[in-house]
Amino acid sequence: MLSLDTEIQYLKGIGPRRSQLFAKLGIKIVEDFLTFFPAQYQDRTKITSIRDIYKKLQGCIFVKVGKSCERQLSQGLSVLDIEIFDNTSMMTYARFFRKNNLYSNIDVFATIRKAFEVGKFAYIYGDVKLERSGRFISVNDYEIVQNKVDKPLLFNKIIPVYSATEGLNQKFIRETVKTIVESSCMLYPDISNLIPRFHNIPALQSSIAIQKIHYPNTLEDAENARRSFALQEFFVLECALSLSRNNLTKNPKIQKYEIRRTLLPTFKNNLKFEFTRDQKKAINDIFADMQNIYPMNRMLMGDVGSGKTVVALSAVLLAVENGYQTMIVAPTEILAEQHYLTMSNMLEDLDVKIVLATSSTLKRKSEREKILAGFAKGDIKIAVGTHALIEDRVKFKNLSLIIVDEQHRFGVMQKFAALDKAKSPDILMMTATPIPRALAMTVYGEMDMTTITQLPPGRTPVKTYSSNEQVAYTDTIKELKNGNQAYVVYPLIDESDKLALKSAVDESEKLSQTWFKDFKVGLLHGKMQPSEKNKIMRNFKNKEFNVLIATTVIEVGIDVPDATIMIIQHAERFGLSALHQLRGRIGRSSKQSYVYLIGSFNNETAQKRLSIMTSTSNGFKIAEEDLKMRGPGELMGTAQHGFPKFKAGDLIKDADIIEFTKNHASEIVGNDPNLSKNENIVLKNLISKYFSHKTNLINVG
Repeated sequence: MLSLDTEIQYLKGIGPRRSQLFAKLGIKIVEDFLTFFPAQYQDRTKITSIRDIYKKLQGCIFVKVGKSCERQLSQGLSVLDIEIFDNTSMMTYARFFRKNNLYSNIDVFATIRKAFEVGKFAYIYGDVKLERSGRFISVNDYEIVQNKVDKPLLFNKIIPVYSATEGLNQKFIRETVKTIVESSCMLYPDISNLIPRFHNIPALQSSIAIQKIHYPNTLEDAENARRSFALQEFFVLECALSLSRNNLTKNPKIQKYEIRRTLLPTFKNNLKFEFTRDQKKAINDIFADMQNIYPMNRMLMGDVGSGKTVVALSAVLLAVENGYQTMIVAPTEILAEQHYLTMSNMLEDLDVKIVLATSSTLKRKSEREKILAGFAKGDIKIAVGTHALIEDRVKFKNLSLIIVDEQHRFGVMQKFAALDKAKSPDILMMTATPIPRALAMTVYGEMDMTTITQLPPGRTPVKTYSSNEQVAYTDTIKELKNGNQAYVVYPLIDESDKLALKSAVDESEKLSQTWFKDFKVGLLHGKMQPSEKNKIMRNFKNKEFNVLIATTVIEVGIDVPDATIMIIQHAERFGLSALHQLRGRIGRSSKQSYVYLIGSFNNETAQKRLSIMTSTSNGFKIAEEDLKMRGPGELMGTAQHGFPKFKAGDLIKDADIIEFTKNHASEIVGNDPNLSKNENIVLKNLISKYFSHKTNLINVG
C-alpha cells in the first residue's frame, strides 16, 4: 500500500536506475515528490502573434507548419529550421539544435520532423534570437495539434518548471510528479485547522496547497498556495522551538547571582569611555537573565566595532564576583588572543586571574598542566580560548557562564560540547554578522536577542569609494607618511590559470618593489600555519609592517587602531557581507578611515553592491540587502542549525509569517505543553518526525 514513506524505486515507471537520478534532486520517497515544488513557472496563458513575440523576446505562439531545412553548424552540431506562419501571415523559423555524430546514420531530428509535418498546427513556447542572418524562435517546448480548434494539454495554462538533472528531462519529471500528486497528496498531514487566518493568505488544507503549487491557474494562485503551505511549515518549526525552550527552562539553574559591586564599579571607573545607550541596555538585559532562576540563552548581535566585548566582560565580572568561573570561546587563535589582550588590559587593576587557552598555549606539558589544574581547582576565573577549551581534558570546578563569539563559525556539535562543561550554564552567543530580526528569530531559534547598533564614542564612520589604482595607492601613501597603516586585500592567494585575477602572493612582491618600496610590507593568507598568522598580525599591530597584503583571512582579526586605509582589489568578487566585514578591520579609532573598492563593476549585481557599500555603513541594512540579492543559505548555514530545508517557506519573503507563527506557537505550547490534546496530535507527530533528534540542539544557535 502506498504511503508517504514508500521508496520511489518501487513506483511504476521509475525503478532502481531512475530512482538514483531522482535521489540527486533530493527525492527518495513519495513525500519528497509531493514537496518537490517548481523552481519557476512558464506563463503560457497568453498566446501572442509572431509580430508581438519579437517585441517581448519570449512567449507562446500558435502557428501553421511549413517546410524544414537542416544544416550542419560544426563537427558535432546540427540545426533544423522549420518555417512557421500565424494568422497574420507573418513567417519566421522555429529552430532546433541537436548534437550529432558525423559517422553515424542516425537522424537526430527524426522525431521533430515527424511531429512538424507540413500543414499541421503547433503551439510553441520559446525565445526570440536575433542573428545577422535573421530572426528565429529557439524552441523550449511545443505541442502539435491537427487543426485550429483542438485544445492543447500544455498550453493556455501555467506550466511548472522543475529542477532537473542529466538523464531526467522536464517532460518525464512533470508526468511523474503529476501522477504522484494526483494519487498521494491527500496523504500529506494537515494542520491548517490549528492556524488562525493571517492577512490575505488563503486557509488551504495542505493537500490543496500542494496541488495549487504544482498546478496553479494563475501565478497569483501559485504564490498564495506557497504562502499557505509556508504557514504550516513555519508553524511546525516555531512549535518545535517553543517546546525546546520549555524543556530547557523546566529545571531551574543551580547558580545564583547578586550584584555585589566588588569588581564592576572599579571596572567601569577604569574604562576610558562611557557606555553607549545600546551597551547599557545590553548589560541590563544580560544581568536580568543571569539573575533569573532559569538559564540565560541570549544572542548579542552587534555590528563590527560596536563594543560587544566590553558588554560580555561586564557579564563575566558579574559571574566572577559571585565566585563562579567563565569561559569565552572564539573561532580562531587570533581572535581569542585579541579578546585575551583586550580583557587583560581592562582588568589591569582587578585581582582576577585570566588565562589564554589555545592549541598553542596548551602545547607545552608544564604550561598545560598548570592551566588545566587552575581550571579544575577554580583558581582561574576567566578562560579565553578556542575549541581547545571544549576538549574532554578541560574540566572546570564551577563554570557558570559560557560566551561564544562569532558563533556562526562554530558547528552545532562544538557548541553543544561547550554546554556540557557545566550544569545549566548561562549562555551568551555573540555575532558581528547582522541579520534582520525576523530571520534572526528563526536562525537562532528561541534565543532572546539584544542588538547593539551604536558605535562607541570617538569612532568615525569609514568613508568608502569606488576608485582606480592610481588614486587608491596615491592616497594610501599619504596615510602611510602620516604614520598610519594600510591593508590591501585580494580574493586569491596564488595566481590562477582560470581566473584573470591578481593574487596576494604575486602582488605583495610587485607592490613592495613599486608603490610601497619605501615602506615595510607583510603578507598574510589562509595557507599559513596558525602560529605564523598570529605572528604576522601581532607584528602588524606593533607597526613592524606599514602595509599588510592579505586575503579575507583578516575578515575576523585583531584591532589595529592605526590601520586607516584599505584597498580591496577585485571587489566585485566579494559579497556584501564579506566587504562589510573587511571594512570593519579599519576605523577602530577616532582617526578618519577610508576604503577603496577597485574592480570591474560591469553588471547589475556588482553595480548594486557598489552602490550599497558606498552609500551606507549600517551593517543591518547591508545584511538585509545582501539577503535580498543572494538568499539566506550562505548566511544561515541552515543545516548547521538543525533545521530541515523549507519546501515552500522563504526566510526573506515570509518574515511576516515567521513573526506570526512564532507568536501563535507560543500560545499553543503554553496551553498544551506536551501537545497531548487530540487536536494537536498531528502537530506533535510532525515535530517528532522532523525534530525529535534535534530539539536539544535547536537553542544552541
